[in-house]
Amino acid sequence: MISARRTTLRLVLAALLQPLPAVPVPAAEPAAVPVPVSAQDAQAWIRQTVPLPKQIEIESKVTVPAARIQILGAAKAGVLGKQAVEELRERIGTRQTGGQTGDAAFSVLLEIPEVKVAALAALKNADQAYQIIPDGAATSLRLVALTPRGLYYAAKTMQQLLRVQADGQVEIPLARVTDWPDMEKRGLWGSDCCAHLRWMADRKLNIAEQIADRGVDAQGKPYARLKGGQEPMVEEGPRYAVEPVPVVLHLEQVAGKGLFRAYPELKARGGQEGAICYSKPGFAEILAEWLVQLGSLPGVSEVDVWMAENLHQQGGCQCADCRKEDRNILELRTILAAWHKARETLPKLTIFVLTSEETEKSNPRLLRELPPEVKLWYYHSLLTYNTSETPMLRNYLADAAKAGRWVGVCPSLTAFVNFAHPFTGADFVHYRLNEFVDKGMSGLIGYATPRLHYSLFNVEAAAEWSWNASGRTPREFALSWAVRRGMRDPAKFAAWSETLGPVAWDVYGSDWPCGELRNHPPPVAKRLRQGEFGGLGANLWGVYRSPWGDIKNLAQLDADVARAEQAMQLAREMNDAAILQESLVVQGYIRSLKALYELRQIIKPENPVPPARREDARRYFTMYADGLEQAAAALPGWEETVRRPGDAQRFTARPVEVIRGMVKQMQTAQAELGL
Repeated sequence: MISARRTTLRLVLAALLQPLPAVPVPAAEPAAVPVPVSAQDAQAWIRQTVPLPKQIEIESKVTVPAARIQILGAAKAGVLGKQAVEELRERIGTRQTGGQTGDAAFSVLLEIPEVKVAALAALKNADQAYQIIPDGAATSLRLVALTPRGLYYAAKTMQQLLRVQADGQVEIPLARVTDWPDMEKRGLWGSDCCAHLRWMADRKLNIAEQIADRGVDAQGKPYARLKGGQEPMVEEGPRYAVEPVPVVLHLEQVAGKGLFRAYPELKARGGQEGAICYSKPGFAEILAEWLVQLGSLPGVSEVDVWMAENLHQQGGCQCADCRKEDRNILELRTILAAWHKARETLPKLTIFVLTSEETEKSNPRLLRELPPEVKLWYYHSLLTYNTSETPMLRNYLADAAKAGRWVGVCPSLTAFVNFAHPFTGADFVHYRLNEFVDKGMSGLIGYATPRLHYSLFNVEAAAEWSWNASGRTPREFALSWAVRRGMRDPAKFAAWSETLGPVAWDVYGSDWPCGELRNHPPPVAKRLRQGEFGGLGANLWGVYRSPWGDIKNLAQLDADVARAEQAMQLAREMNDAAILQESLVVQGYIRSLKALYELRQIIKPENPVPPARREDARRYFTMYADGLEQAAAALPGWEETVRRPGDAQRFTARPVEVIRGMVKQMQTAQAELGL
């Protein structure tokens, strides 16, 4: 039985649903008698779904020849309705409709009723809600929604529930489903997400963002267009209910695209290189033209504008007019002026505005100035691109959402950004998405680097819990993932995920080893010699967690070491290369952190190594190096299990280089100590 606050296997819809308008069902010649489905089989069936529907009940099934299944679309469902029918037929292996009506043994009917279904209309995000309803004679299933998008999602769930057998027979559960998403927009930005639109759609992800090419040409004319390879966003996205959203990159990063060459008066006086003077009116006109060109692309109705980031304490324009106002407010007002100008050409165009670490202190005021139609994405390079077990969203964001403001969030879904590592992190994603839903976020654009297929588990988990945050537990999700992947022992995979995932979360949440990329604070080898880092749980300035900011005490550290060993044993039993290599990586890291902790207890700046502890110190120096070398050796092995022929490079090369540099630095420190 799947336990959850809002999801059950059994439900009584009579009190929830008003009767649906009667729709004529084509006559069907019975092919099989309904067969009862046990609770265990119903649970196995439901594990094929992703995301887990909010309410689902399966009590019986029928088995029908594929050729005698009739799939009838809704006339007013448009492109999405047509796609839903095609995908259902593709799923059962037939392009036919089941022949003449009288030859059909079972009908799947896609409907958008003329009379709005009150029970669906009352649900959150009702435009994506749907029902699946069996008839009393076990000869049809009705897929009912208020919109083509909702109908498409009903068909997605139906596809997942069909069991197609080798002999052409199809097992059809007579499922009763009512479902709707917690978050309105759920998707990804960047990386290669536009190459995975069908995969995203299969998991009910519905938005894909990519940074557009934009600038000013030699004649001073603004241009904006998709970059090469992004065409599937507009060519395929709408067919899969995935909204294409072009992005105007952080506004201080447009200078290299001809802006200041054509309009030198827009260059900031002082401030960070690339900053724009917003007291001059010209930039709003240029941005408006970019918005019009991007908003005119097929299927595009929204454009995302990213506010400036990385001003490195130098700020924006320091001219007399700009100094009178907060630069972030000036920038937002310029964006809004451009949007209003663009709407003179495209009246229905809407925009997102994405914040940054530069705007953080101004965000509450930005929210107050935003018109209701403008959506806000919350992004902060230090606070949203991490895996720390700390709440991500500030109170002002939750307050704005509670007051009815559309607020979404842009988090990383991987161990590190552009530093490839394995991370089967069900607990991590569950934690993040439940925070987002509990605090009223309307949207998610996750970032999965270096390629989506390096992080399929975590991205699918984000799809799961952005739709149904209170459905599956992390263990139940891992079990359902293994079932859908056809793994030999799903229960053992779930046990492995439950054992190793929290260890990896502690390691990666502590910025280990990615924190070593920074020059400040210094590398741990130097800090060890000088006694400059704090104890377990230390977190510098609230953002720099290396080496053990998410490991709060010795009991947690020792438990992680033990759990990593248990996960290694499970991985060996499963005999799966990807699982084994991931286990080796995480075990290597947690052992290196254990060794570092012990070295910190021994080595003091005033008395580096007491004679009685010299052998202990040697042992822990060796343990530190061995743990990191184990991770460095396993990373390329893991990458071989996930990379695809089109991947142009080995994305783990840089992490391996960093790790081996860490080993050399610590060996130098060891030699300096005479050990």
